[in-house]
Amino acid sequence: MNALSTTVGFDDKIKEVLLNWGLSNRITCYIADFSTLIAVLIFSIIVYYIVKAIINHVLRKIVLRSPSKWDDYLYEEKVFTRLGLLIPALILEVSLRPAIAAYPKTIHFLDVALGIYSAFVIIIVAISFLNAIYKIYGDYDVADKKPIKGYVQIGKIFVYVIGSIIIISMLIGQSPITLLAGLGAISAVLLLIFKDSILGFVAGVQISSNHLLHLGDWITMEKYNVDGVVTDISLVTVKVQNFDNSVSAVPTYSFISESFQNWREQLQNGGRRMKRSLLIDILSIRQADKELKSRIREKYSLPVLQDNASEGMTNLGLFREVMTDYLKKQPEVNLGMTCLIRQLEATDHGLPLEFYVFLKIDNYIAYENYVSGLFEYIFSILPDFGLRIYQRTSVIQTENR
Repeated sequence: MNALSTTVGFDDKIKEVLLNWGLSNRITCYIADFSTLIAVLIFSIIVYYIVKAIINHVLRKIVLRSPSKWDDYLYEEKVFTRLGLLIPALILEVSLRPAIAAYPKTIHFLDVALGIYSAFVIIIVAISFLNAIYKIYGDYDVADKKPIKGYVQIGKIFVYVIGSIIIISMLIGQSPITLLAGLGAISAVLLLIFKDSILGFVAGVQISSNHLLHLGDWITMEKYNVDGVVTDISLVTVKVQNFDNSVSAVPTYSFISESFQNWREQLQNGGRRMKRSLLIDILSIRQADKELKSRIREKYSLPVLQDNASEGMTNLGLFREVMTDYLKKQPEVNLGMTCLIRQLEATDHGLPLEFYVFLKIDNYIAYENYVSGLFEYIFSILPDFGLRIYQRTSVIQTENR
């Protein structure tokens, strides 16, 4: 009642002043009502900024003193200050009706405008709240295993769609339910527009429920030339930072419709696989004589050379035994997993000798440095066994020219 009486009193005083100036009654009413409208609008804006200042000053102190983090995120996303945007609408709704009671069309226009404004404010408050929820959830350990960014984005789409329907219904003067019923006729168009979002949502549910992909997973996807770590899982795309520092954006739905490799279990089990091979010149393979065995026994102290099991062994067999014993003594090798040196099918480029070993090294740079050093050592000791790496003769001749 105080707001109503203040508005009416302000309007009467303006009319009295204008009539004393000699203006006509009609013009006086127009100017007085318009002045009241401007005054109330200015007053509502001033009140909003006062409330905003109080929220920022008082609420900030409360948030800083609070041990929990959820209120920090609500404050950072401006949920409270944006909620304060409803204050001008409430003041205008209460104060303007008595001032412009003689203008029903204007009242109807203001009602529609205030309704649209309020709907818009509620939309941005809801979006800010969803952003805060996403940040709050991100502090939990389960966030990496079950990301909810896709669900949050679906929630935002839902808020935007419902908010848009309400705003459009206000503009055309129809019930939102009537408008929703009419949307059935254009459902095919909507499905086409939101096809990627719908497919991404379905994929996100399956990825989350089946633990196919987590943040921080190392994945390989040959079709998209992807080889790196997952940094973001959203509704439509999954971002992967490749080992060359480039970033690939892969459609989320591709992870349930295409094939990809996830190396998470390998890393969690304490072993990063090393699967590399070198080509041995077949012409350098021969039977190991006593002189070679004696030299290898003296230099590498290989236990297998102490018994008759070495009879009939080749120089390549000696090399495999020496390297197997060497790898098993390395602290970087996970002996609880496969440690194997094997021959692959011979080719016209030589005999592939593959090292299939799991290392305890998680860091990529340390892993590559260790593997490089290992193969440099392998190349350096091959001549001790009378073995040669296969190289094309044309290449050697080209380099000698």
